[in-house]
Amino acid sequence: MDGSDLLSPMQKVPDPRTATILIVGAEVSPKKQFAECLVNINVPDFLIQVRMASYLPLPKDNADQRPNIDFVVFMMEMNNAKSLATVHDSLKYLDATFFMGRVCFVVTQGGDDSIHCTNIKEVTRLCDAYSSPMLSGNFDDEEERSIVGRQVIQMVEIAAGFKADVSPLLVQATGQSYQYIVEDDV
Repeated sequence: MDGSDLLSPMQKVPDPRTATILIVGAEVSPKKQFAECLVNINVPDFLIQVRMASYLPLPKDNADQRPNIDFVVFMMEMNNAKSLATVHDSLKYLDATFFMGRVCFVVTQGGDDSIHCTNIKEVTRLCDAYSSPMLSGNFDDEEERSIVGRQVIQMVEIAAGFKADVSPLLVQATGQSYQYIVEDDV
């Protein structure tokens, strides 16, 4: 991996009053549905742009036309084993400064354990390893998709610098670990 493959925040001058979100997830993930949801959320103070990728690194052929990326959403489906592998392989192409409040993991299809190909503990370990929040919802349900979308927009607003007196690092510092606490029976 050469340094030019690494995606970094502030690689370019940001567009004023515009936040760009990159959604990374396996080919079959509901990225398109989620991208449409994010774009349709009414945000009066700034414009939302959404880009999608199946994996990182991003292709170099159109790098000069790509906007500054303010926030990265990694999408994983619990019923798709390739989904976790895609995210895991892509993480090494993201600059460490993104993990200071500019990344989140979105997990879909988490409700029915019988269809899971991926263990939730693997996902929570990933979130803990990268100190990044995890959001989850059933993306077949428009209301749940919208709730997760609004939560992402709140994080994007902070990451892009549109929330006065709040930094992404401050928000990250207040986050919680996802590790399961196993108590010994006494």
